Amino acid sequence: MTKRPLVWLLGAYLLGTILAWQHVLIGIVIVIVLLGFLALYLWRYHKKGLHILKSDRFLWFLPILPLLGFVAMRDQIKLPELYHAFEQEVPCELSGQIKIIVTKQKGQALYVENNLISLSEGEPYPCENVIIYTSTDQIYRIGNRITVQGSLQKFKSASNPGQFNEKLYYQIENIDFKLMAEQVVITDAGYSKYHTFLDSIKSNLIKIYGSILEDREAGTLIAMLLGEKYLLEEEVKQLYQSNGISHVLAISGLHVSLIGMSIFWLLRKCKLPITIATVLTILFIYSYGVLTNFSVSTNRAVVMMIVMLLATIFGKTYDMLSATALSALIILLQNPLQLLSAGFLLSFLAVLGIGVILPLLKLFFTHKNKVIDSLLISISAIAATTPMVLYFFYQYPLYGIITNLIILPFITVLTLSSLLAGFIGILEWRFGVFAIGGANYILKLYDMVCIGILQLPYHVLNVGKPKFYLILLSILLMLSFVWVVRKYKKKLAILLLLASQLILFLPRCNPGLTITMLDVGQGDAIYMESKEGTSFLIDGGSANVGQVGRYRIVPFLKSKGVDRLDYVIITHLDQDHISGLVEIIEEDLFLINCLVLPYLKEKEEKYLDLEEMAAAKNIRLQYITEGNSIHEGPLSINCLHPSIDFVGSTANSYSTVLSVNYGEFDMLLTGDLEDEGERLLIQGFKEGSYRRKWGISPAVDIEVLKVAHHGSKYSTSEELLELLKPEISLISCSRDNWYGHPHPELLDRLVEAGSTDLITYESGAITITTDGEKLEIEEYYFSNRLQ
Repeated sequence: MTKRPLVWLLGAYLLGTILAWQHVLIGIVIVIVLLGFLALYLWRYHKKGLHILKSDRFLWFLPILPLLGFVAMRDQIKLPELYHAFEQEVPCELSGQIKIIVTKQKGQALYVENNLISLSEGEPYPCENVIIYTSTDQIYRIGNRITVQGSLQKFKSASNPGQFNEKLYYQIENIDFKLMAEQVVITDAGYSKYHTFLDSIKSNLIKIYGSILEDREAGTLIAMLLGEKYLLEEEVKQLYQSNGISHVLAISGLHVSLIGMSIFWLLRKCKLPITIATVLTILFIYSYGVLTNFSVSTNRAVVMMIVMLLATIFGKTYDMLSATALSALIILLQNPLQLLSAGFLLSFLAVLGIGVILPLLKLFFTHKNKVIDSLLISISAIAATTPMVLYFFYQYPLYGIITNLIILPFITVLTLSSLLAGFIGILEWRFGVFAIGGANYILKLYDMVCIGILQLPYHVLNVGKPKFYLILLSILLMLSFVWVVRKYKKKLAILLLLASQLILFLPRCNPGLTITMLDVGQGDAIYMESKEGTSFLIDGGSANVGQVGRYRIVPFLKSKGVDRLDYVIITHLDQDHISGLVEIIEEDLFLINCLVLPYLKEKEEKYLDLEEMAAAKNIRLQYITEGNSIHEGPLSINCLHPSIDFVGSTANSYSTVLSVNYGEFDMLLTGDLEDEGERLLIQGFKEGSYRRKWGISPAVDIEVLKVAHHGSKYSTSEELLELLKPEISLISCSRDNWYGHPHPELLDRLVEAGSTDLITYESGAITITTDGEKLEIEEYYFSNRLQ
């Protein structure tokens, strides 16, 4: 008899989805299916003759499941016809039916299904799901049919390591496009009474919590219990994430289990028959899932709870792993792309850790102690999820186990007392204030614990995104731990589990000098890291990407495992070069050791503000001018412009120019240099004045040139290109920008000079790695498969 058939069926289905994601030909999948049938026939019939156990008949479905998974995934990743009808944004008219309504800080998000979308010409396009953003306070109900006029937009792929991949995220959520609404008209006011009833309960609870709690605690509690994040303060979100307890802010299996079992217990105490109590409990937790918009973790927990309740009715034994497999299979049959979702993976891996690793650890820790039991549960869940936590979030909360041990025992009281207080508050506000007191103090305790933990050294480790082979090795070591304990029951096997975690924290080995030009839209940001680990950021701003520091620069640094910036060098003070840096410094988003500013005799207000800001944040200030250098081993960074007495006619002519030399590798960074600044640079190269005055010899036959001023025709002259002879020219700008960068005249000059141009809006982030002799170039768009 084959144990846990649902686990086998899930594994076969997963195989098919992975093959589809890797774009394997369907012919190969069919061959795999046929080989599966052949292997099953030879194994079962050759070994046991024509007899096959009734309980094992599911095995005949196993070879079909990979094909089913393959077809489902291939259908899911197929782009709709409308996707190829426009570039990035187009005016349109949409008609569809509201499926979900989510309140935002400004306006609402309407998830609309069964859509017809009309562009300016041609027949309307059918489209399955669209998310509509509207800034109006108009009242909508689930089931309303609406007609919307506005701007239809495609979701954007990540263009830098670490950046949020909007396109993949919404593809996983089965959302095709987003629409910025200008006008919304309800064409059919019909609605779902069931969904409206649940929505009214949610709205009343939100109002009650907002009136009986302070804003901070109300926003946190509403996120925990009702799944609405728009009132959650960013500070609280970051605080919980840094302490490894962000899972309590999501509707999870713990919430569903507590609520479901409490309802079931209450119904049984009321002397209801077990069948009726079970049906009512299932109806209640399903409605709770609908009310909270059925996140992946809620979906998993609801299915597992239903399986457990039904097992009681039918006199069957509840098996956690089988229930987990069934839940995963149901979710993936609906949407196989959830396999790539952080929420799906972390939710199921945590349960898998508790279901597989925990029983094995308990073999070696037999003392009945609640603290030890809680510790083992946390260790099991964390061990199973660590590879994916680092893959998606790059950081590890070092004291996460301790924090969870402190806060988790209060979850039951917090959840049940808060729900009770909410419903009491709907009846009588003053009684609600009294009933919420305990929950209020628990939330304040959470804040106090988290803030205290953050005072400890190394509370968060910036590990970076692990290499795929390290994740694979970690999983193999965990599986080895399971196999060794089950077969030999040796306590030393715990070392395998420990190794599976430690291997993910191995320090990175830099092959030499690494340089990355980030895609920051219409702006500049260049990161450099030496073999010894010294980090440099040259500029960091954008004219058209909001919060570029928070959403592009800092995620990139975290994904690379960088824990501080040793030098931040600013070439000049245009917003498209400093906006992200100002944001990082003001909001303490990342540790900066030294801020290097261009030396100026006359300082403008922005310059003085930067100096004041750096001093307030205890960031060391240095100033750079022609002849200054930074040296580390074979790495030399020499400033070639401007000189201390330079007087230019434009701000761009003051741009700092840096010559980067590493062994035989030479690169020139020119900021936004133009006009007389460029003429002086050419003169300095030709006359050899840098050697005479400062003893430095910048190369005039270079490998890489950072093209000045985003590819403007008014910079990077033919004369400069003839002098430098760059093999590769890097241009940082956004597609269809206001200035027309890069200008055709500049691109023509690069072609004539025999230089290959790489542009960030075409390549994404551009990474150059060199050991001082060989040169490797990686373009993010062409190296990342998840685009």
